[in-house]
Amino acid sequence: MTSYGYVVETAIDGHEALDALQRGRFDGMLLDMRMPRVDGIEVLRQARRQRPDMPVVVVSALSVQEQVARAMTQGACAYLAKPFDAVQLKHTVERCFGPASEA
Repeated sequence: MTSYGYVVETAIDGHEALDALQRGRFDGMLLDMRMPRVDGIEVLRQARRQRPDMPVVVVSALSVQEQVARAMTQGACAYLAKPFDAVQLKHTVERCFGPASEA
């Protein structure tokens, strides 16, 4: 699947996200903080260990300052509070992941 020119792979929960991370090389990760099975902070921690150079954009319906600080301390590139619009998402992804490839 592609979105805004980026190739996108989705995961239904944190466990599936970690499995995908093991299988493939990604230019970045868009990560929800509240997921079943494995929460976003744990996925972020493991992603940082496996791929310290991969940018991660964290999204959450909760914009609690403590959660934002925790995600940024764990190495998130940016934090988007839900609801956000497509333009805001696109700008954040471009800033953190770089422009989408045309191919």
